Amino acid sequence: MPHDINFPGREPDEHAVEVFHRHWFVFVRSAFVLVLIGAAPWIVMLLWSHITSWTLASGTLGYTVIIFLGALYYLFLWILLYGYWLDYYLDAFIVTNKRIVDIEQSGLFGRTVAEERLSRIQDVTSDTNGIVATALRFGNVYIQTAGKTERFIFQQVPHPEKVARMILELTDKIDDRLEHPGDSSKVVEKHEHTAFELHDQLTKSGQ
Repeated sequence: MPHDINFPGREPDEHAVEVFHRHWFVFVRSAFVLVLIGAAPWIVMLLWSHITSWTLASGTLGYTVIIFLGALYYLFLWILLYGYWLDYYLDAFIVTNKRIVDIEQSGLFGRTVAEERLSRIQDVTSDTNGIVATALRFGNVYIQTAGKTERFIFQQVPHPEKVARMILELTDKIDDRLEHPGDSSKVVEKHEHTAFELHDQLTKSGQ
């Protein structure tokens, strides 16, 4: 079934066939790094106190300074984590019945939107590199177009080969409609049925 969502420049008769985000592993990997960075000061302090028998007495100037700097340090880490989450959640790759839309979030207040008509897509390929990406089944989808943005890249999306096949099915539908305008209703029905079958496969695969 199509997605009833709003997106930049949506036309009245346009609907989203599928909306993709980066694989969850991308966010988890960044969050895990921040957890390690957050644990580092505690590990250093424990090792230092064990080696030198150093203790930090409450109420001293050193205690106050360390608490203050620690609060700033962990506040900074939380802001970084929030930025990573925004980047993961707000980045979206939308495939509609008419075009592709690539929404890239840049920090808290920046956003870039690139789009191209399905009729201008020339080639779609995908790749999966690395042990983790192969095991979790995510990778990149490369879309070559004849438009202003010559190449779109859907980065680190789940099941990239199925995403590429879905886009190709939709572009074939547009091409058949242009070549056989008298049979447009049959062409649309055939290709949208195939595209939605691929959508169901992606959903069942557990993106």
